[in-house]
Amino acid sequence: MDRPPSKEEVLLEWFLGDSKEIAANLKVAVADAESVRERIVSAKGELDATVQAATRELVAAHRELAQTLRDAKASHADATRSVSATTQGAVSAGVRRSIPLLVVCCGTTATIGATIGAAIAILMVRHLA
Repeated sequence: MDRPPSKEEVLLEWFLGDSKEIAANLKVAVADAESVRERIVSAKGELDATVQAATRELVAAHRELAQTLRDAKASHADATRSVSATTQGAVSAGVRRSIPLLVVCCGTTATIGATIGAAIAILMVRHLA
């Protein structure tokens, strides 16, 4: 009859069995970690491509916005010059049209004033004399 295994042998077999199970689990974990690492590398590449594409789109949009602002500024300057020229022309025309009317009004007022002044002077001379 075979002798029963000693406590040391039982513990050693139990330890070896657990270590084999741990080693198998570790191999699975390493394979999973490698798979995760590959997916991370792939995702990093895709993310980098997305960021570069977004950066290119942003730069293009910025350039388009800058060009639109330059065009609007030029258009605004043209409109300002046009309004200024139109306003100056209207003011000049108004002044030219109002001068003859002003001369007539001033002449009429001066004539009326002189006539009233002369009449008062004549009345005063007659009244005093």
